[in-house]
This record gives sequence, C-alpha cells and structure tokens, in this order.
Amino acid sequence: MGSRHSSGWRGDAQALVLVTAGPFIPQIRAGLEAAAQPTHSTAAHVQAFRAWLLADHEHLAVLSEAAAANLEAGGVRSAGDVATLGYADAAVPLVPPLLDSLVRGLTWLGERAWFRPHQPHTLEADGVAALGVGLGSQRRTASPSARWLQELLVRSARSPDLSTLDRSLFIAAAQILDAPGRQDAAAMLPEARLALAQLELGAIDDACRSAAWQRALRFSGGEDVVPSAALLLKTLDILTDYNLPARLGQLNPRDVLRVLQEVRRSFKRWTWEDAPRTSKSAMARWEIENEYHVQNLLWGILAPLFPDLNDEETLPPVGQKNPRVDLSIPSLGTVIEVKFMRPSATFQDVIEQIAADASLYATDPKWTSLIPFVWDDARRTEQHQKLIAGLEQLPSVIGAVVVSRPGKMDRSA
Repeated sequence: MGSRHSSGWRGDAQALVLVTAGPFIPQIRAGLEAAAQPTHSTAAHVQAFRAWLLADHEHLAVLSEAAAANLEAGGVRSAGDVATLGYADAAVPLVPPLLDSLVRGLTWLGERAWFRPHQPHTLEADGVAALGVGLGSQRRTASPSARWLQELLVRSARSPDLSTLDRSLFIAAAQILDAPGRQDAAAMLPEARLALAQLELGAIDDACRSAAWQRALRFSGGEDVVPSAALLLKTLDILTDYNLPARLGQLNPRDVLRVLQEVRRSFKRWTWEDAPRTSKSAMARWEIENEYHVQNLLWGILAPLFPDLNDEETLPPVGQKNPRVDLSIPSLGTVIEVKFMRPSATFQDVIEQIAADASLYATDPKWTSLIPFVWDDARRTEQHQKLIAGLEQLPSVIGAVVVSRPGKMDRSA
C-alpha cells in the first residue's frame, strides 16, 4: 500500500491563472477530470476515495466486493481494503456480508501494532486509507474501541514527513472521530475542507473558497495525483454551483434563494450604535419596524444583481382580487413574498398567508417559483426549521428564508 500521494502543485506565483469569464471553466474541469481518472497502478483504496467523493457508486460497488474478498482471504488483506469498504459504507450503508467484512477488518486493524521501529509505515502514513478507515469506524458499534485509531490519526497528522494532502486527510479523519488532541480543520488544505464539507468539519468561509479556487487554477499533473485531482474536481463543482452561475450569466431562481439565505450575514455590519461613532455625528440605529423596511433591505441587496427586479407589481385580477407581489424578477419567473412576524403573529398565520398568495400567483403562468422571506421580530428561532419545512411543501415554493431580528438590535437596550 502506497504511503505518499504527490500534491502536484506549482508553487510559482507567476503560474496563477486569473479566470474572468465562463469559457475557461470547462477547460479547467476537463483537465481535473482527466487527472482524477485512475490508472492500472492506482491503489484500490485511492480509487474508492475518488469514487466516494465523486459519487461513482457503480465503481465503488465493484471495489468493495474485491476488498471484501481480500479481507476474507487473509494473506493479501491490507488497511486499504478496510478503507475501501469504509468509503463504500459512507456512500451507501453496507449490508451483510460486506458489512461483516468491514467489521472484521476494523477488528483486525485494532489488534495490530502501529509505529513499530524499523518497520515501514503503512496506514500511519496514508491519509487516503486513514480517512476511509475513519469513515468505516464512525458508525460501527460492533467494532473495538476507536481509541487506537484516534491515537494513530492524531500522531500521524503531526508527522513532519507527511504531504499536505495526507496531513489534511488525517486531520479530517480525526475530526469525524472526535479524537482527543486533534488539530483544527483550519489546518487542512482549503480544497479538502470544501470538498469534505459533507463531513461537517467546520464552517466554510469566503477565504477558504477563494483559496481553494486559486489552487484549482494552479493545479498541474504529476505522479499519483488522483486524490489531489479528485478533491479539486469536487471543489470546482461546489464552487461553480455556489457562485459561478452569476459570473457566467446563467442565473436561475435558486441563485436568488442562495443570495437571500445569506442576508443574515449582512447584519454583521448593520448600523446599531450605542454611542455616536464620531464627534460630529449623532447616534444612529437602522431600525426595521415593518414589512416595507424588510422589502427595502432586500431591494438594496438584489437590485445590483438582478436588473429587472420589480417591487409592488400588480398582477392580472383574479375575480375581485388584484394580487400584488412584494418583489419579483420576471426574467426568472420568480416572486419573493415578504412577511413581517410581530410577537403576536403565529407561524400558522404565515403559512396560511403564503399559501393564499401562492394560489393567486399560480393563476399567472409566467410565475414559476416563489421564495417566502420571513422576518421574525420575536426571534423564535426554535420554530424556524419547522416553518421552512412547511413553506417548502407549498406549490411553486423552491425554498424559504427566515431571519430573526439580530441580537444587537435590542429595543430594550
């Protein structure tokens, strides 16, 4: 089993390629996709890592059958076989007999001695295998105590001889197993943090996304680059889904939803002063007191991004009713319905109001998606998820956003 996975980076700052338009994206992706393709010499557990990361379940199933056979044979078994089954289990929970093979493999590894003097390291130096084993032991109550694995992960992650990729995967495995003494996820490569976000290793910020993007642009081939290329390929797809549609001029209603879901971040710099900021200014507090104020807030955020944004647009009459939408983007067929929940309002009221609005908008075929945006002035955060789930059951609702009155905007203070 190999113990090194070359990262394949060029450190020269002059190699940085700045992408400013869409046509480059397919070329970058094609290069990463080619580099991530396994060859005849690619270890099976590395292929399993790639297949798990890129959701290639068919290939993962073939690999897991072969790994189980190796573990049952005994003489040819390796930590890589256990890792392969761990990745398969993380993709689609295993059932007997593959599950039995995984449990027996974890037991076998737990009985081995690690970091033996004058013996070449295997699992101790292979981050790809370590992450697979960690995933396999994460939910295995039938396996021995994970203490041996936790200790191995923490010790290996601090080895000075590891590549940055291996170190990142050791840290990731230690994080998912809550290993005592583990390093923070911030020490991982940015593309590893982003590509492994499904493991909930910590918050992903814009700095991480930017760094991962730059590393994807600087990637170059080399020996044994399958795991590096697979991470970057997954990262590129995540970043493209996150922010590239707007850059490429290929917006859709879910891009509007993504922007609205980030509105709560806007309040980090929202003006709410306890004292004047300068000697020549008065104390200022940007109060939000009603539905119109919330609409104004959303207009300021959405107008620069969507040139055809409209407010208070009146729709064709429905009998004696003249529907009027709060905010709309005709080019995307999207309506944003704003609700201001005072302490006296109930969540049932909001659902009923949005349901009534949705039925009216459905009479005009040009409106195909609805996004409710609810301001909860009473900060009943424990009810928000249930409200969102209820609103998302309504026809044409592609997603809902609920924002509480920020803590610093305390009227009593």
